[in-house]
Amino acid sequence: MDEEVAAVMADHAKQVALETVEPEQPSIDSLPQPLAVLRRSTGDIENNTECVFYILGTAHVSRKSCDDAATLINLVKPELVLVELCNERQAILTLEKRTEQIPLSAILTEIRTGRTSAFQGIYSWLLARVGNDLDISPGEEFRVAVKEAQKIGACVVLGDRPLSITLSRLWSALSLWEKCRLLGTLLWTGVNMLDSEEMRSEIEKLKDSDVLTEAIKEVGKDFPSLLGPLITERDQYMTYIMQELAGKATQVVAVVGAGHLEGIKKHWDSEIDIESICRIPPKKRRIQKGVLLLGFAATGMAVVFGVSRWRQRRS
Repeated sequence: MDEEVAAVMADHAKQVALETVEPEQPSIDSLPQPLAVLRRSTGDIENNTECVFYILGTAHVSRKSCDDAATLINLVKPELVLVELCNERQAILTLEKRTEQIPLSAILTEIRTGRTSAFQGIYSWLLARVGNDLDISPGEEFRVAVKEAQKIGACVVLGDRPLSITLSRLWSALSLWEKCRLLGTLLWTGVNMLDSEEMRSEIEKLKDSDVLTEAIKEVGKDFPSLLGPLITERDQYMTYIMQELAGKATQVVAVVGAGHLEGIKKHWDSEIDIESICRIPPKKRRIQKGVLLLGFAATGMAVVFGVSRWRQRRS
């Protein structure tokens, strides 16, 4: 009898151990969307280990994206959580819920004195405006993801390319005319922003990966040089980081912008040349500020005219 009990207990122990090593994976249909579930194997045939990646696409300034990130992490319970941030942007994880609205005049002073680049200054001002109008800071879903990861004991990985490299490669890829037009477009967008309810509606629509991809393609028609450094190269960088994580965990949750999902899937089985996409271009000869300001002023007028025509076509 004792031998039978011992045998039953041994079988039970084996079953418990099996369930512990191989937890039941949640149904994909029950998980937040848009979601890409990708697998990557490491090791040889005899010692093969598979890592499952649950890659959630978010809208960046969306309460629903925050809830989706928390839900996914709690359902999957991964060992690692990757967020679309870099060391230079990790300060966003400790910001207050509402982003302080810095006056545009202060931003322009920072640009004029050389304390920030024109692109980074105006882009930051635009994001802060969006966050204040929606009562949520840009990147709030990353803060939520990190908090949920800490609750379950998961390690957090910053998976995006350093911001300084992205901005250097982006700015270098643009012609002077494209730089002027881009800054003018960002300024015009910030000044003529939708009201809070309209913005919430539009952002949730853009969360769908297909719609967001179309929006990025639309921007690419006016600024084709942006797509490489801003989207494609960062898709490749984040894919490379995930490939490197495959041997360190069995389940990983990644929280990234919805616009990166298709690119990550496209490059998933590719060998990424990480050195080429992290190379900082040599600085070009500094252009006189007067010439740039004249071009910027002319561009502002062109942008106003262009947006007016676009609104007329929609009405």
